[in-house]
Amino acid sequence: MYLRLGVFLLMIVSTKGKAQEVETFEANISSTLNNSNSVGFKNASITINLPLSLKKGILTNSLLFSNYNLDYNSDETIKTNTIENLKTFKYSLGYSHLINNKWSIKTRISPTISSNFESELTIDDFFINGSLIFNRLNKNNHIHIGIVYNTSFGTKKAIPILSYSRNLNNSVSYTLGMPITKIEYFINKTNSANLYLKPKGFYSNISDNLIFDANKNGDKIKYQSMLSGFKYSHDVDEFWNLSFDIGYQFSSKYELLNNNKSVYKFKTNDSFFIGFNLKLDLL
Repeated sequence: MYLRLGVFLLMIVSTKGKAQEVETFEANISSTLNNSNSVGFKNASITINLPLSLKKGILTNSLLFSNYNLDYNSDETIKTNTIENLKTFKYSLGYSHLINNKWSIKTRISPTISSNFESELTIDDFFINGSLIFNRLNKNNHIHIGIVYNTSFGTKKAIPILSYSRNLNNSVSYTLGMPITKIEYFINKTNSANLYLKPKGFYSNISDNLIFDANKNGDKIKYQSMLSGFKYSHDVDEFWNLSFDIGYQFSSKYELLNNNKSVYKFKTNDSFFIGFNLKLDLL
């Protein structure tokens, strides 16, 4: 059930006054902590956004690089040396437009390369992701409706998006549904904290198929999990923001695929995680 929920709880983050901001630069680092008897996950990513104002709407060029380092359990029955590092490169072209005083639209197309890069690139390393989201904007609440297709979520399926967020007062807001469920408290002008529930995952090609039995091999690898955590955020100045996450990762599912069917499941346990995030907003 949690993995199905994880597929749905992704894409837009809507919080008080920040739903329309585009960070110029963002860096994330996260890691699971107690990896005994389980696969350990360490992830680092960098995103650069370059928005351009048009006569009607905003055009945004984005570049993302993500790197997963995986620490496998020594009891795994297959050789894992070729899948200890997975990388993703993504270019996104997005467009947002205010339809009227209540509705806006956001659309995005994202050519993506995701692979273990053990051999030269092939067409199997390429994926096309995209989204189409309609936003209804009111004074104290937002509604998001749409659809997204993104292999970074650990699936190759189109995902419906439905999210509702509301500002209860100047200090408290909440978001329910997809992509994230959370409640946020704004301590003062520079500090905030929130409790959240959200999914995390990835989907990647194995450039040289991983052969682990005489008649079995894996051509793709996917990971899905749910995160429940606490996040503290601090505005260092008017441009820089630093945040810290700590929480619990559960209902993890990590497996090899062949023709999109599971052929091997890795050992995954529930575990604690920590994360750091740095943002630069020049706009």
